[in-house]
Amino acid sequence: MIIIPREKPVVQDLNSYYLDIDKLFEHYQGELGAGVVYFKSPVAEAVVFFDEQNLVNGYFENRKHHLNGQEAIDRILQKAAQNNFTVSVYRIQPERLYFWANLPNSKTIYQDLTSEFTDLEGLIKKMEGEQLTGYIDVELSNSEGGLLFIYKGQVIGGSSADGAGSVDRSQEYRDDLIRRSKEYGGKFNVSQVFLEAEAQEPEEGPGGKKKASAEPGAKVKSTRKSGGRSSEKDAVSRRRVLEMLQTLLAALESQVRASRRIKSDFETLLNKKFVEKIDKYEFLDPFAAEFKYSAGQVRFTGNARLSELVAAIEECVYELAEANGLLRPLRRQLDSWRTEYVDEIDRFGVRL
Repeated sequence: MIIIPREKPVVQDLNSYYLDIDKLFEHYQGELGAGVVYFKSPVAEAVVFFDEQNLVNGYFENRKHHLNGQEAIDRILQKAAQNNFTVSVYRIQPERLYFWANLPNSKTIYQDLTSEFTDLEGLIKKMEGEQLTGYIDVELSNSEGGLLFIYKGQVIGGSSADGAGSVDRSQEYRDDLIRRSKEYGGKFNVSQVFLEAEAQEPEEGPGGKKKASAEPGAKVKSTRKSGGRSSEKDAVSRRRVLEMLQTLLAALESQVRASRRIKSDFETLLNKKFVEKIDKYEFLDPFAAEFKYSAGQVRFTGNARLSELVAAIEECVYELAEANGLLRPLRRQLDSWRTEYVDEIDRFGVRL
């Protein structure tokens, strides 16, 4: 099973028969800076990870072969021109590229921890405390298991054991896996993923298949000359973050307006919550008005870091939704929001 973050494709379902694959890589290396190209046919599946300068790693699977590294890339380039693959391209945050590219080359560090002696929730907290970069493989008795991915001590998503290979970043997935581990029992395996400069001998990865001998993090093929575009500019990043927060607050406002139990208007509730948080987040002071939400629009004139701003608004939204019994319907409403802002949500570790 090939696992990649594929919530929001840049382009999808192209036919490889009509594509110049080398030109495709070159274009998206310049356009995205970092990402993955996913190939799918009825008899084979493959991915190639890339940064601005190189094809970083590749994996190819069919009924007979499980290849990685340069061997996999060569096979993909050969087969793509001969067979009809559907081709999709996904953006990946540059700092997390090697996490996904090296996922199958992981090393098991804790094996066969049973639920009789190990609590999954406690294990997650332990791995967060140890700043693990890797994943927890959860095998449940009489229930579907799954994977939880952890990057530098932060849970960044999970994937079910049904073989789909998609990443679910919702808090509900994590909570449900913890709940079912308590209900059904099972065992847990913890694996470490090595980033670019930490090459190790490949072992079994998700899905239990042995990999070929390409080193994790090895840049296997260069496709571009030096130079190229930089990643998103600060102004674009700031605008996207403010749009994300504006949409989030608008979703909570719609839930408040629809509730018959809540008598106060949304802006009053929000500003009261901001006042509670002034000691922690000075920029939320309604009287200073560095951050303001009104009539569905966000305005921010402060100098706080974007990470601090996102954390503050997420905290306020979570507490307001939980206190008013709106957390579950709000999370359902945010499905399309998670897809639209998947890069920002991943970057800032938003867990709503």
